[in-house]
Amino acid sequence: MLRNITKKADPTDILLFLVIIFFLAVSLSVALFANSKIKDMISTTDLNSTEAYESINESFGNINDFVAQRGFTLFFGILIIGIIVSSFMVRVHPTFIFLYIIILGVSIFTSIYLANAYALMVSNPQLMEIASKYAMMTWIMQNVAKILLAVGALSMIIIFGKIGGGTSGQEGDL
Repeated sequence: MLRNITKKADPTDILLFLVIIFFLAVSLSVALFANSKIKDMISTTDLNSTEAYESINESFGNINDFVAQRGFTLFFGILIIGIIVSSFMVRVHPTFIFLYIIILGVSIFTSIYLANAYALMVSNPQLMEIASKYAMMTWIMQNVAKILLAVGALSMIIIFGKIGGGTSGQEGDL
């Protein structure tokens, strides 16, 4: 039997957003580092004299130069849009604003540590090339606390600023 799921949003969406972005940035940095090493290894072996070398080299270059950076930025934007859309859909009583403020504060506090961890990781001489080449990913991780504050504040304004209050049985919402 299928369960009826009525939950539309959660105050922990901001914390989940932070964890997903951090995991994605770290994973992409390590994967791009490995991808560049594999590309260098293929170009220095006998494989560079085969017919498939141009296709392999072009594929590695395409992934390293375009797909990773644009994919990270697209996923980042989709997560923000998802938080904003879920804020429009949820109805919460205004007394829960303190819970949202506490969770937002914990998320911002945690984001400072995660941003420092990312900065320490990319300050490694081997990964420094990745950080300089993929500036959007590095910029997002450097400013993740400000971004969380803006998204969290906008989400709270949307959730608690609706016409009709937060009672769950009213239809006076816009």
